[in-house]
Amino acid sequence: MENDLSTDKESEECLAQMVEREDVTSHRVAGVKCVLIVLSARGMVFDKEALRQQVFLSYPDALVFFETTAGNTLGPSCPDSVDLLIDFTGPGQRQKLFYAKKLRRRARIAVGRNAGFFRKRIYDRVYDEVENRSAVPLELLASERFVQKKILELAGVGFVQAGETPPDRGKSIALELPGMQRL
Repeated sequence: MENDLSTDKESEECLAQMVEREDVTSHRVAGVKCVLIVLSARGMVFDKEALRQQVFLSYPDALVFFETTAGNTLGPSCPDSVDLLIDFTGPGQRQKLFYAKKLRRRARIAVGRNAGFFRKRIYDRVYDEVENRSAVPLELLASERFVQKKILELAGVGFVQAGETPPDRGKSIALELPGMQRL
């Protein structure tokens, strides 16, 4: 009898999710009380309240504020200084001149995309979608979802996709079970 160490597809997916969760928790920032999220002008793929919920699950004591790329607040106004900045502004999206530097001065830790004006140098953690072009999907909303999820991971916020369900295996499970013996 061979010792087969290969795993099935579902087990590999679960192991990949566990590794991803450990990677996300390694990016957590200590002492976060205030989070500012700058939403992308290209597409809002995650609901504002869902983002607030996910940030709250990762940082329970944090208050979450939202701004647009133009600098307009969505909801209550944000304080002058924040602990964590999550900037979804992508390449080619219009923004005030030197707005990224202004955001960086307000934040203790800044996370975002490499989207011009040397954000790679001024932000603490940057996801560069141009370097990782092969991993980013081609379709617009799918690529925005992928990149925004990676930015959330860099910020220590694990986002659980609840909309994708696994295939129904109700009929195939019985075929995989060993036969029953009759007495």
